[in-house]
Amino acid sequence: FPAADWPELLQRIMSYGSTDAQNDVMLLGALTALGSCMERYVRCPYGGKLQSPCMQSFIIALPASGKSALSSIRLLVDPIHDQLRAEWAEEIKAYKKAKAAYEAMGKERSKIDAPQIPANKMFLIAGNNTGTGILQNIMDANGTGFICESEADTLSTAIGSDYGHWSDTMRKAFDHDRLSYNRRTNQEYLEVKKTYLSVLLSGTPAQVKPLIPSSENGLFSRELFYYMPAIHRWQSQFDKDDHDLEETFRALGREWKEKREEIVMNGIFTLRLTDGQKDEFNRIFSSLFVRSGLANGNEMSGSVARLAINICRIMEVVAMLRAQER
Repeated sequence: FPAADWPELLQRIMSYGSTDAQNDVMLLGALTALGSCMERYVRCPYGGKLQSPCMQSFIIALPASGKSALSSIRLLVDPIHDQLRAEWAEEIKAYKKAKAAYEAMGKERSKIDAPQIPANKMFLIAGNNTGTGILQNIMDANGTGFICESEADTLSTAIGSDYGHWSDTMRKAFDHDRLSYNRRTNQEYLEVKKTYLSVLLSGTPAQVKPLIPSSENGLFSRELFYYMPAIHRWQSQFDKDDHDLEETFRALGREWKEKREEIVMNGIFTLRLTDGQKDEFNRIFSSLFVRSGLANGNEMSGSVARLAINICRIMEVVAMLRAQER
């Protein structure tokens, strides 16, 4: 990415990359992770819909190309996930106590409703999941979630399994569409009106095709791809300052959790572009659309159209972070 006056939090995150490519990966990973936390609270009107900053990014790199730097990004959202899990643990403890009391009531049970098991709250959703499992995780979290996997084949293996086939869930989530399914055991219908799922993957070039078999697969145009160049010279891995990168990013995660709580507390933020910004945006993407058509025919039209949506979502994250610096 070109040098830019990024918000201070993004600049700090990028500073821990040791190469230009790692800086790029840290930036794209941070934009995806932080955007996942803003979900329904930040939006931008585009294409007749209110777009939230929920992106699906795929970092492609050869083995030992330095994509491991991406593993630190997950730590930015760990405190949010940990809080939800702690809340769920307290709720399940109260549920077990209420259920024991209910079962001890004997015939009196018929007079009151049985206690309901609490929703299994989480923010980080496992990529190794079934089709029903991923839907349940998203619904339990009121439509939100973040899948972050350092090996893309974790996702492709799960989707390709007998109980997988949830590529359509990722496609619908990109557009914030409604998700629903029927539980056959108790004939219960579950749905969530809006979805705010973000995805951050990394993997080798060979791991792309099992997940996205062809460019005609709708998932292809929805992904933000970044290809990391191979490393051609030895780089020392000894940090002269003996930094513990994991602890550094845990601290950044705790700081971001507080910033995110401010966003949630203050309601919904809407990014609106000026007429001049809209004209520049349309000029750039009109040129890119023509260029893509000359080079590839109509094959990449969908990718260009959805790249514009992703750029709007990146602008939302940057604008929100800048607003917090004032």
